[in-house]
Parts: sequence; structure tokens; C-alpha cells
Amino acid sequence: MKYLVGCAMVLSFAAAGSPVAQADSAPTCTDTPNSYTPGWQVGWAEYQAAMKSPSSGQSGFTTRTVDLPITINAPLAKVWTVYSNLRNDIGRHPFLQDIITHRTCNDGVVETIDFTALENVPMGSVDYPAKTQAEQRLYPADHYYLTDSYDQPDVITHQKITFTDNGNNTTTVNEHITFTADPALIGFTADNGTSSHRAYQAALKRDIENGTL
Repeated sequence: MKYLVGCAMVLSFAAAGSPVAQADSAPTCTDTPNSYTPGWQVGWAEYQAAMKSPSSGQSGFTTRTVDLPITINAPLAKVWTVYSNLRNDIGRHPFLQDIITHRTCNDGVVETIDFTALENVPMGSVDYPAKTQAEQRLYPADHYYLTDSYDQPDVITHQKITFTDNGNNTTTVNEHITFTADPALIGFTADNGTSSHRAYQAALKRDIENGTL
């Protein structure tokens, strides 16, 4: 899961291919460059290249998809605000150490956040310090968001998180997650990814319901 620091393709944020750039109105963007930003740019260029290559179109790669629904005893507006905030995952996701934001954009419809997730991923008796390059796109009017993430070597995750008002002061959140990786890595990727998502879902549910969040 290291990044190819020698890769010559280092994109500017403006060329990063974010869907926000295609919006009808010009987005308002805030850049927060930091020491992790070059890694995000290189990693995101590799992600885009992988998505365009035949191999990422499933030839030689394996895909697994899971749905992780959870019902939280709180109204939709509250659950959306807490659950869609990346910072609330820190301390609740079992691998996540920090979120480093590089750019946020808002065009009045979609808010896009480019970020690096710093994780300690357990591999046997040791933890591997991973840097996951990712982009989150929030659609608050429709109460769903999308997250794409990339790790070397071509480990790609697509997520669609939807929020449903059950009409009884509860909200059901479903994480629809697709993992794509080499067959040798797909079991580890999907199993670890699924278990970590279930863990932070349970922690978010607990802390929303007990008033911590």
C-alpha cells in the first residue's frame, strides 16, 4: 500500500477529475496544502489511471460487494450531520489514526472533500501504516454521499452511503461498498474493510444515541 513516489504524473487539484468541476456553477474551493498533499496527488493520478485501464475493468482483478445497514435511534438530520462528518470516524474506526484534508469544494449541490486517511492496518502480529487516498462527495439535499479510495497496489473501494428516515424518529443508514483488488488481496481487503466499517458503525450508533455526538 505504499505509493509510487517516483511517478511522474503529479496532478494539480484543478486537474484531479473531481465531478465538482462539471457542475453548472463554479464551486467555491478551499485548499489546505500540507506534507501529505503530493502523495494524494500522485495516488489520485494512479487511481484515475487504474480506473481507465482494462485491468481495473475486472480482467485479472476481483470485486466483492457488501451492504451494511444499521438503524440508529435518532432523527435523519442528526444522523446525517454526525455520520457524514469524517472527523467523527477518528477514535471509532479501529484502524483510523487521522484525516488529512487537502481540498474542499462546494457548488451549492455537492460538497467534495479530497483527503488522506492515515491508518494502522493489522497484518498478523504487526500493524501496517497505510495512507489511503480518498475523495468524499456529499449530496445533503438527497441525504447520501459517495466515497472513493485508493491504495497501492490498485486496491480500490467505492462506497455509497444512504440515509432513510423511518418515520418513527429512527434512521437507517446503509453502506453499499465495493472492494476491487488482485485475487491475492481481495479476501484480506474485503474482510478487514467490512469488519472495520461494522465497528465504526456500531460506535457511531452508540455515541449518537447516548448523546456523545
